[in-house]
Amino acid sequence: MPDLIDTVTNRRKRFQQDPPSDRAKLEKAWRLLNDYSHIPEKEIEPHLRAIRDKAWTIFPYGCLGRWRFLDMYITTLPQYPSLLSHTRAGATLLDCGCCLGQTLRQLALDGAPQANLIGADLRPEFIDLGYDLFRDRETFGGKFVIGNMLDPDDAGMKALDGTVDIIHAASLFHLFGWEEQVVLGVRMVRFFREGVAGAMVLGRQIGNAGEVLEPEEHVRRGMGRYFHNEASMQRMWDVVGERTGTEWKVEAELETVVERAVVDMDGKDSEERRTTIRFVVRRV
Repeated sequence: MPDLIDTVTNRRKRFQQDPPSDRAKLEKAWRLLNDYSHIPEKEIEPHLRAIRDKAWTIFPYGCLGRWRFLDMYITTLPQYPSLLSHTRAGATLLDCGCCLGQTLRQLALDGAPQANLIGADLRPEFIDLGYDLFRDRETFGGKFVIGNMLDPDDAGMKALDGTVDIIHAASLFHLFGWEEQVVLGVRMVRFFREGVAGAMVLGRQIGNAGEVLEPEEHVRRGMGRYFHNEASMQRMWDVVGERTGTEWKVEAELETVVERAVVDMDGKDSEERRTTIRFVVRRV
């Protein structure tokens, strides 16, 4: 099986410096395109290049330019087996900010009933391109909803209220400031079924290993996106709980990630060290 990073970047020596975990994650993406989408191996690289270039024109998210949408990190979460078993038992999983829908396809490949999978995104172009990426426009049995989670009157989002058991939200909260993140949290609480046992939100995003300012100070300094550590994320969900009459317990962990052999859309190689935070938020 070809090395995906090597074929995409044409930088074999740099690839050999990548951690084995990165290699394993990308092999899962390759298997997804092979086993789920049935794309011949020789077609995968040009197919990915074409899809990424189209996605970049929709909106130039860094995770698209740097191929992070191929990192099936969710399979490495301790909760992943539980996600699969719960969906098989009838639970509905909603992927908020699903982008190309890669997480839903991975779940489907691993045995989650497609009828129990929902993706929500602001941009319908990403969802449409996801069908092209996975070549399953006529076969994927999951549901996609278009809408703005920051708009309390959005009809598409209201249609999901009271229908969800589990929420996945990766690379979503960190796009916004504190107050907008609270609004997102409140919106997610409304998605859950009334009184559902084990309701949880889990995901991964950019974290903050340094000083995390109080929200008011963050705003006073004119700073935009709010990056969390474990304590600040619990504070945010405490506010969400106050606004919704619920209570939430956050389990989170910061980790440092070093990415090598990364190619931006302009073709420049780079090496990046960043802090991420993995989190699970459970109703108590």
